[in-house]
Amino acid sequence: MSVPRRCTYRVQLNADFGFDRAAEIADYLTALGVSHLYTSPYLQAAPGSAHGYDVIDHTRVSDDLGGNAAHARMVAALEARGLGHLIDVVPNHMSIAAKGNRWWWDLLKNGLTSRYARFFDVDWDPPESRLRNTVLLPVLADQYGRALERGEIRLHRDGPAFTVRYKDHEFPIDPRSLGGLLRVAATGAGSDRLAFIADTCELLPPSTETNEQAIERRRRDDKMATEMLTELLRAEPVVAAAIDRAVDACNANPDSLDRLLDQQNYRLAWWQAADRDLGYRRFFDVNTLVGLRAENPEVFHETHQLVMALVRAGTADGLRIDHVDGMQDPEGYLRRLREECPCYTVVEKILAADERLPGSWPVEGTSGYEFMNLVGGLFINPAAEAPLTQFYATFAGVSDSYADVAKRSCSCCAKAWAVTSIDWPSCCCASASATAATATTPGTCSLRDCAS
Repeated sequence: MSVPRRCTYRVQLNADFGFDRAAEIADYLTALGVSHLYTSPYLQAAPGSAHGYDVIDHTRVSDDLGGNAAHARMVAALEARGLGHLIDVVPNHMSIAAKGNRWWWDLLKNGLTSRYARFFDVDWDPPESRLRNTVLLPVLADQYGRALERGEIRLHRDGPAFTVRYKDHEFPIDPRSLGGLLRVAATGAGSDRLAFIADTCELLPPSTETNEQAIERRRRDDKMATEMLTELLRAEPVVAAAIDRAVDACNANPDSLDRLLDQQNYRLAWWQAADRDLGYRRFFDVNTLVGLRAENPEVFHETHQLVMALVRAGTADGLRIDHVDGMQDPEGYLRRLREECPCYTVVEKILAADERLPGSWPVEGTSGYEFMNLVGGLFINPAAEAPLTQFYATFAGVSDSYADVAKRSCSCCAKAWAVTSIDWPSCCCASASATAATATTPGTCSLRDCAS
């Protein structure tokens, strides 16, 4: 559908207000004179999401909102009343708070050999050698050693799958690290078949392998080992019991469990370590939202295939792009989007009073924060600024100007939130060149003055 634009009406979708509820207000929107329904993001988000900006699967609409059937009913209701539809798109980051993000799960399981290792903005070669080729996961409420000693971190088996659990968190196990545990179980059960599977696991190419043939062999052999283990567990309960005893013994021995954890492609850490050692770009200071490399063509297509299909099918009239400044190359991203999916597009960008949207960006404008400021200004009496400022200065005992407060606050935010995402030596040098993990536009440094 192609509907002339007059004004949009935004709805925040959630489990209590899904696609069907949105369809119910179509008549109301028509009576208001609205031309387009503008929805919050509705691709599959993390369980219990109240906002949709924590996407875990870009290939399907949210089941929590009603799934495909309810989405089709909403679209039909809009079309029947001549209403258009704008979709909110989140290209900058994904949620890693739950197991449902299969890309991140595969990355944690297979490290650099994962197909998705380059999908996320992860620094695989950090200055800290102990974190090289490892993803720091700051999820522990206490220091790692204490959590381990208290038995809060545990190995778990569910059929042929092994995971590490900590409270409500769950993480995969690198199959190569299971050889020793399966061999112990094979000896206990007297099973040559399980011993063969243990050998297969130990002989898998390491997760740091870069040779394509070796990577493919790792995937193939891991798949075969899993299938053999599944059949063995079904056919011989004594083998399952032996494996469970080996798992229990590992959990009972902190040193043994530590050795297993040390072989993983991630390192569980105290949550406070995030501000110092975090090796991936995050959304502001939210550890559970990891940055995507939207500049990578493969990532772009994987994350946009569904929304572009909706636009091409006429289901949607346009797109609102969330957090465009979070990407490495906003203009390059927008140009690719315009080339592959030409449609009405606006971006979420907070413009300063003296800032203008780059004219080279192929978009129709912003999502309207600056307009909201202008409208809000209608309810503010400018003559009251001087007495209010004087009152605040007297009450708070400060004499700093607004500019001083703004600069100091910016510096605080830059150092507290962005410290793990910015290479400060290169960011603050004369050329101000940005690193791949930098959240600012390459070749510029909007944080340089503030952080000095």
